[in-house]
Amino acid sequence: MPWAKFSDTSASHPVVLAPAALTDWQPARLTQTDLVNLLFGFFGRLAVQSAGYTTDYIVKAGTVASAGGDNWQHWVTLAVQVGYLTPIPPIDGQAAWRLIDDSTHLAHIRLKDELDWERQRRADNGNPVLTVPVRLRDGDACRYCGVVINWGDQKGGRGATYDHRNPGKQATSPDDLRVACRACNARRKDHPDADDWCPPRPAPAEPYYSARTVTWLAEHGHQVRRGRTPRPATQTDPAPTTPRPARQADPAPRDPAPSRTPRPAPPSTDRDPAPRRTPRPATPPPAGSRTPRPGRRPDTAPRDPAAGGTTRSKIKNDDQHGLANPSNRLTAGSGSPGREGHGTGAHAPSPATPHRNRRRRGRRGRPPAPKDQHG
Repeated sequence: MPWAKFSDTSASHPVVLAPAALTDWQPARLTQTDLVNLLFGFFGRLAVQSAGYTTDYIVKAGTVASAGGDNWQHWVTLAVQVGYLTPIPPIDGQAAWRLIDDSTHLAHIRLKDELDWERQRRADNGNPVLTVPVRLRDGDACRYCGVVINWGDQKGGRGATYDHRNPGKQATSPDDLRVACRACNARRKDHPDADDWCPPRPAPAEPYYSARTVTWLAEHGHQVRRGRTPRPATQTDPAPTTPRPARQADPAPRDPAPSRTPRPAPPSTDRDPAPRRTPRPATPPPAGSRTPRPGRRPDTAPRDPAAGGTTRSKIKNDDQHGLANPSNRLTAGSGSPGREGHGTGAHAPSPATPHRNRRRRGRRGRPPAPKDQHG
């Protein structure tokens, strides 16, 4: 594909900045910066037209006149003066000029021969008459480095390509093509002495075929098996080494290494071993009792619902309300029922020794105790 590419340093190229030093130019209303930009744009239009029509940096008078307008001869004079254009002999009866060729720092234009070779290489790579025998012969290994290539990779270094043995010329037989990875093909390019520093390997006796190649060859009438041999190595073949001689057997068997002396067994005694204790069968809990939770300390005294026994939770509750002490409970003669009944029982306090808390205030929800008449 034809194209023109400008370098990243083109804006500061010496030829681009040269118009800023001109003194004899017209019209006078333009500044030096305007002249620099106008000439750079004039050159850019000529470069794009040369790339699109593959004229190899050559422009004729008609192309220059269409880019420069009515005053195109004046712009040509300034462009020749700073170095954008170089006059050449007329072509087809028209005046012609050659554009500055600095593809590294200014602008790069693809040449006609380069484009023609790219089209020819693409045609050879798509010709089954050439590529099918090459794939059958070389398989899926690069003929230069031995790496297994990938025909589906269009950008990476391990992508599959066909290398032309005669760069710039059309391939006439399968001998003119070889399977190569993109890295080796780009490294060799069109160097005439590439075989000296990147020599090709001989064709493999049993090529390695990937699943993609097996399918592709089957579509062209060739049945091959996938991966019949191990994949080729990615490095160069090592130098042959001398096989190590076989080890001779010992004339006499060697004695095994002495092992550790086993520990003597403890002396036996006449006493019989102590008999094991038979575990006592678990006694089922009495009816009505609760099974304590794991990790919870069981109550010391079992609760008897009929006898009105207390539990730890009830003792704690009574302790919070001041009822853990039997003297805090009301008696039957106080006229107010207590928490545990009517105040009767062995723990009922004596009327002669009233608790001092009753003189201060009555309990919540109960009438206050009568004060002592003699107090």
